[in-house]
Amino acid sequence: MHWLNDRLEARLTTDQFSYGELRKMFVTLTLDQFFICFISLISTALVSSVGEAAIAAVSMVGTVNSMVSLVFMSLATGGAIVVARAKGSGNQGEVRRVMGEVVGLCGAVSIFLSAALILLSEPLIRLIYPQVEPLLVEYAVRYMRMMALSFIPFSVFNAIFNIFRSLGDTRSSLLLTIVINVAHLILSLIFINFLGMGVNGSGLSYIIARTLGMGLAVFWLLRHSGYHLAPRDFFRFTPSVTKEIIGLGAPLTVEALMTQGGMLLVQVYLATLTTTDLAAHAVSNSMLNLYCTSANALTALASTVCGQCYGARRYDLTKHYCYSLIRVGRFVLLGTVIILYPLTPLLLKLYHATEQGTAIIYTALSIGVFSMPLFWCDGNIPSMVLRTAGDTVYAGMVSVGALLLGRCLLGYVLTVVVGLGVPGIWIALVFEWAARSVALRLRLRGDQWLHKKAA
Repeated sequence: MHWLNDRLEARLTTDQFSYGELRKMFVTLTLDQFFICFISLISTALVSSVGEAAIAAVSMVGTVNSMVSLVFMSLATGGAIVVARAKGSGNQGEVRRVMGEVVGLCGAVSIFLSAALILLSEPLIRLIYPQVEPLLVEYAVRYMRMMALSFIPFSVFNAIFNIFRSLGDTRSSLLLTIVINVAHLILSLIFINFLGMGVNGSGLSYIIARTLGMGLAVFWLLRHSGYHLAPRDFFRFTPSVTKEIIGLGAPLTVEALMTQGGMLLVQVYLATLTTTDLAAHAVSNSMLNLYCTSANALTALASTVCGQCYGARRYDLTKHYCYSLIRVGRFVLLGTVIILYPLTPLLLKLYHATEQGTAIIYTALSIGVFSMPLFWCDGNIPSMVLRTAGDTVYAGMVSVGALLLGRCLLGYVLTVVVGLGVPGIWIALVFEWAARSVALRLRLRGDQWLHKKAA
C-alpha cells in the first residue's frame, strides 16, 4: 500500500493542503456520513416494523419535507461557501460575521416554512396523492406535521454543522452528528419498539433529538469554534455579507425547489404502484444512502478544500483538487460496492419486507450500486465545486434538466408505460447520473466558471 500512499501524497499535497490533512478530514467526514446514513437505515427499519402502511406514509411525506427543508439547507450551504472563502482569504472578522448571519437566516426562514407546512399538510397530501387509501393519508399528515416542528431546531443545527465543515473542523461536525443521531436512534427504539407509538414515535424522536442537537451545536459554536461568537451575532446582519449568502443560497434554493418539484412528479406516478412497491422503493433508497457515505464525504471535502482555494484566489488549485477528488472517488466507490454488496442479504434482514418486496429491493439496488463507480462522482463533485466558485446557475440547470429527462420522463416511461415498476425508476436514475456527468465535465474544461462572482 506504500505505492498508493506515495501516489496520493504526490497528487494531493500542495502549498494549500497536505495529503495528511485531507486524509484526516476525509476519514472524519466518512464517519460522519456513515453515522447519518446508518442511523437513517436503522430508523427506516424501525418504522417498517410497524407495517408497510407506515413506511409507505413516511416515504410519501419524504419528498414534501425535503422540498421545505432544502430551502434553509440551501441557505446554509451558500453561507458555508462564504465562510470557506473568508477563511481562505484570511479575514477572521469576516468569518465571524458570516457564521452569525448564516445561523440567524436559517433559523428565521425555518420558522416561516414550518408554520406554512403545518397549516397546509392535509391539503398537500390530498392534492398530491388523491387516490391513496385513507389510512395512508392519516399517517402521512400526522407525520408531516411532526417533522415540520422538528425543522426549526434542525435548521439551526444544520447551519452550524455546515459552518464547521467549511472551516475544515470535521471533528466538531462529527461530534454533532454522533449526538443527534444516537439520540434519534435511542428515542426511536423507546417510542416505536417499546411504547408502540408507530409513526408518532418516529416524528417525536426527530423533534426531541433535533432540539438536543441544536442546543449542543449553539453551545459548541459559541465556546469552542475559536472565533469568539456571542448570541447577539445571530441577530446582526451586514448588507454585503447577507447579499453574498443569499446570492449563493438563492440559486441553490431555486434548484432545490425545482428538483423536489420534479421528485413530486415522480411520487405522483409512483403512487399508482402498490403499497409493497412504495415500501420497497423507500427501503432501496435508504440502503443506497449507505453506499454513498464515502462519496458524500468526498463531496463535502471538495466544498471545503475548493472553497478555501477559491477564497485564496488559487484558481489553479481549485481545478486541480476537483479533478483529483473525482479520480479518488471512483476508486473509493468501487471499493465500497465490493465490500457492501455481498452484505446486502444481511442488511435486508433489518427490514420486515415481504418476499415480493425483498425481490424488488434487491433488483433496484443492484441496478444502482453497480453504476455508481462509473457516474456518481463525475455527476456530483463537479457540481459542488462549481457552486463554490459561484457558478450556481449552470450547476442548477444541469441538476434540474437531468432530473426532468431522467426520473421524471424516462422514469415514467419505464415504470408505468413499459411496466417495469420500481426497477424502471432506478434505470432512469442511472441515466440521470450519466447525463449530469457529461454536462458537468464539459463545463470543467473551460475556465469561465473559475472567475464567476456569486450569482
